[in-house]
Amino acid sequence: MKRFAEYDGWKIEASPIILAKQRLFQAGVVIERDDGERFVFSDLGNRVYRWQAYERGIEWAKHWIDTNYRLGAHKPRRVN
Repeated sequence: MKRFAEYDGWKIEASPIILAKQRLFQAGVVIERDDGERFVFSDLGNRVYRWQAYERGIEWAKHWIDTNYRLGAHKPRRVN
């Protein structure tokens, strides 16, 4: 069960929430870059096991980074 990962200069921390009444784990993730840019995402899907929620969060974060940063959708701000 892997909770932390690094990907393309980003630190990823999977942080599932326990839904006790439903006996499920709701996937969530915190993504942070070295320059301090940070994003928190929750409600990425429910899983039966904690390890599944960790995997879901990390894979979702990698896809988000690819879509929003690696493929050029996000253009860094210019500092004058």
